[in-house]
Amino acid sequence: MKARQLLGTYLGVALAAALLSGIHALGDSRLFDALVAGIVFTAVNQLIYAYPDDIRGAHPIVLLAFGAVGIVQDTLIWLLVSWLSGKMGDGLHVDGFPTALLGGVVVRASTFVLLALGPRPVPQVPQDS
Repeated sequence: MKARQLLGTYLGVALAAALLSGIHALGDSRLFDALVAGIVFTAVNQLIYAYPDDIRGAHPIVLLAFGAVGIVQDTLIWLLVSWLSGKMGDGLHVDGFPTALLGGVVVRASTFVLLALGPRPVPQVPQDS
C-alpha cells in the first residue's frame, strides 16, 4: 500500500506540473524539479497520514472526509513547495492559491485512484503470546 501511495503522490505531482499552467519549473530540468517537489510531498504525507486503510471498503462519508482533509493538506504542501523552491532556486513555483488548490486535487485524486486499483490489504491478526 505504501508503494502505491508513493507512486500516486509522484504521479500526481508530475501530472499537476504538466497540466496546470500556474506551476512553473525554476531550474533547467523539469523532471528534477518535479522530483524535488515529490520528495517534499512524500515527507509531509508520511508525517500527516490522511488515507483510509481500505479505500474500497470505506464508507463514502469517510472517503469524502479523507478527501477533503487531503486536498487541504496537499494544497498547503504545494504552497510549501513553492516557498522552499524559491529559497533553493530549484523546484516548482506555484502562482497562487487557486493553482495550489487544483494541484492538491490532482495529487489527491491520483493517489486515491492508485490506492483503489491495487489488491486489498490483508487484515493483520494480532498474535497471542
